[in-house]
Amino acid sequence: MDELVARSADGEVECALSWRSRQPTSTAAEATLGKLRVCLQGRPVWHGADDAAGVEWTWVELLEFLGQNWLYLAVEDGSPLGVAPATAPKMLAAAEAAADRLLPTEAEFEREQIEAYRSTHDLAEALQGAVAPPLWVVRDGNVGWMASSATTAQTPFSELLRVLAEIGDSIAQRLDGSSDPRSIQAVTTWHERDCHDRLRLIEASTGYPPELVAEVESVFSSLKELDGEQAVSSELLAAARLVGPQPLTTLQPIIRAIGSVKSFPTPELDDLVEPATAMVRSVEGEPPYAQGHELAAWLRTQPGIAGTTGRVNPDDLLKSWGVPVVEVGLGMLNVDAIGCWGPNHGPAVHLNTDRRHAANSGRRRATLAHEICHLLVDRATSLPLVEVLGGRTAEHVEQRAGAFAAELLLPRDLAGKGFLSFGGDDERAAKSLRARYGVSSALLGWQVRNAQVPLSRASQHFVDRLVGE
Repeated sequence: MDELVARSADGEVECALSWRSRQPTSTAAEATLGKLRVCLQGRPVWHGADDAAGVEWTWVELLEFLGQNWLYLAVEDGSPLGVAPATAPKMLAAAEAAADRLLPTEAEFEREQIEAYRSTHDLAEALQGAVAPPLWVVRDGNVGWMASSATTAQTPFSELLRVLAEIGDSIAQRLDGSSDPRSIQAVTTWHERDCHDRLRLIEASTGYPPELVAEVESVFSSLKELDGEQAVSSELLAAARLVGPQPLTTLQPIIRAIGSVKSFPTPELDDLVEPATAMVRSVEGEPPYAQGHELAAWLRTQPGIAGTTGRVNPDDLLKSWGVPVVEVGLGMLNVDAIGCWGPNHGPAVHLNTDRRHAANSGRRRATLAHEICHLLVDRATSLPLVEVLGGRTAEHVEQRAGAFAAELLLPRDLAGKGFLSFGGDDERAAKSLRARYGVSSALLGWQVRNAQVPLSRASQHFVDRLVGE
């Protein structure tokens, strides 16, 4: 039998498709009867009676699924509710648990979103009438994930789409020239998979319900960057997705703020990206917070970062790299900042003057340090366009940036040793460390706690109170 083997350049994802008959037959189902075998990291996850065989099915159904859902696969960035990429069951369970923690009205909407995501991203949904293990396609910025019941594979997202396109093209070729109505419709939908109107693009990119898309469409109406292939690289759509469903009055100032900053080069910052990314890659097996700690420790050793006093000034650092910090009221109390750095806008950091802690200088410094982490290591991977601190940015990315910010401003060893050096005068220790390193009480408390130094019972209670602040 003729066989197509489509695999990503790194070999992480491999799909092998073979046909039962050499020549296509009359109906769409008969023409596409064959076997498909999918391997992730060399491990078969879709297979037949044994690992070497494929799943036998009528694969016109997969072509129909890919054609109908290609836009969602291509532009819907991130897993449901920003949970960390993992196996399909773990992502589903984590998203459902996150929804359960919300208010009833919000939880109902998010559960609908989770089910909509699963129905458009799980290739098992294509097999009508067959029981197949889940096989999710997840976009994480420039990174693509394919997740089965027990295994995941990570590859550049462009490579993952290419593998799926090769499979789709192979199925479509079996149906080309057929007079069978189902064949004609499936092939037409596949060839027109990149044709979409503005409203559908906004809906797929943001996850907004149709009625809200109609309301906010005017915000994007004059933007040429939503035309053609540029649409998948729109910082504006990405920001709308990360702040979650918002009415026009709330979304408009956010889009205007990002749109007001044009794209410009930042060579000094870019020189740090490659070594910073290599640093994170060397500890990629560690938890996100540990990656953040290692990255911050590395950055503090770079010339001119911590100076002779050990104090890092994020404002000065961003200024030296040519990255503007724009203070603007965004009308949302839970959003601290929005960073943008895609092909059309930025790099820039928009600090929200309407946020709950706008007057807290320690919180401001931590917010800017948080954005520095994204600028260094996430622009080429998980966050190629924007980041919303307080929004729906992926949990694992935010955990790393949060740990990085704390460790950059006040390393754990300095926090622990400095706190003990005051001999039990906790109030004076906290006041001195906050002033010296420019941090909030909460950040100080966390870093002392994470230093795991021996504390008296009274000091433990004092640190707990700092964390609560």
